[in-house]
Amino acid sequence: MHRIMFDTNDGDGQFGYQLVFADSLKDLAAIGDDLRDGLRVIIYMPQELEMEAVLKFDPKAGIWLGLPVAGTTKIYPEELGPSSN
Repeated sequence: MHRIMFDTNDGDGQFGYQLVFADSLKDLAAIGDDLRDGLRVIIYMPQELEMEAVLKFDPKAGIWLGLPVAGTTKIYPEELGPSSN
């Protein structure tokens, strides 16, 4: 499954998370010809959490959104911390 960086501060679980950061756009570009509405991916915040999501393009805003799939959120253990890899 493709992985796309996101930030929980840029959207919400109901309407989706905006995939607009430089790393998000890089991850989306790497999908190439497979990029499409309805594609199931993993969206993640490094060293914090990840979840499965369904991609949706918002033509009005010209951006991709990640719509979370309920019950798939994984919180990374706190001991990993933001600087651990």
